[in-house]
Amino acid sequence: MISLYAKKMLNIISNDSLEEKLVCMFKKYGVSGYTIVQARGEGASGHLSDMSGFDANIMVKVILPESRIQVILESIERKINKGHHLTVYITDVQVMTPDKFKKSIS
Repeated sequence: MISLYAKKMLNIISNDSLEEKLVCMFKKYGVSGYTIVQARGEGASGHLSDMSGFDANIMVKVILPESRIQVILESIERKINKGHHLTVYITDVQVMTPDKFKKSIS
């Protein structure tokens, strides 16, 4: 049987103008990797299709040990308190290769 290891997946939906700030935050807190994809949809902010090339949204996914989530959430909360619109949710995931997610804070 294949071994699986519990981790947390941090999901952030944001305007693409925050991508660089989010990446810098991840590097500051030693995140070993992340995935960013373009996102479109409709919600509290209305419909966003990215057809115009302006105000595009991104979805950022980061897998972390639970022990590392809090400090990143505190940094995200500061961005929200400055007026940035972010949707953040955390899901439980299981990974086959836990060593990929152990990068330490430098």
